[in-house]
Amino acid sequence: MSKAAAIARSLVIWGVGWIWFSLGGFSLLLIGIFRTGGVFESWLKGLCRSLVRLCGIRITVSGRENIVPGRQYLLMLNHVNILDAFVFYSAFPGWARGIEEESHFGWPVYGWVIRRMGQVPVSRRSGIRAMESLRRAADLIRSRRDFSFMVLPEGTRTRDGGLGPFKKGGFLLALETGLDILPLVQKGAYAINRRGSLLLRPGRVEFVIEKPVPTQGFRRETVRELMEQVRSVYLRHVD
Repeated sequence: MSKAAAIARSLVIWGVGWIWFSLGGFSLLLIGIFRTGGVFESWLKGLCRSLVRLCGIRITVSGRENIVPGRQYLLMLNHVNILDAFVFYSAFPGWARGIEEESHFGWPVYGWVIRRMGQVPVSRRSGIRAMESLRRAADLIRSRRDFSFMVLPEGTRTRDGGLGPFKKGGFLLALETGLDILPLVQKGAYAINRRGSLLLRPGRVEFVIEKPVPTQGFRRETVRELMEQVRSVYLRHVD
């Protein structure tokens, strides 16, 4: 396919995808008023799966046996592109919510949807404010034991397809809540879309659920050791 044809196809997908997401988002808002639990989760996952298919993405999932049903985890996913959240909700078999930069809650449609979903806002603007928001996030996580919570440990999308530096916030949150860390690795997503580009290429994403990494025994003083242990899991899959 020529570059011009690929660009035209991508523009069509973005246009149709935005309309579909807007309609689906408003539907979720309405459903959330009357129904919660399994009904809401089914609609949420269905919306994400339909958007992923619309983009030409096929997902294969491995490692489901590493999840203990009913157990709450602090999930971590490598950050590749703008479609990460949709891939995550399409592939992760349990109920989960995400840790979101608080500025996202002011975005039209998307901000309304994540607020209704119950995403957890966290600030990265300053050290003191960030620590306060982490404590609030920990309280929310403790109050919602039927959900696991997902963090993007790199904090920003990869520039070259490789694994970026990890930030401490998600690991401190794991220590604060006492949850084990469940690494989730997506492979192949960089070939589909990358930072700074609107070009979408159909392709396959391999979604790997790795074994949990226990946080018991780690403290704030040794959080770097925990970060390196979790990072080593990703480096088996991502250069």
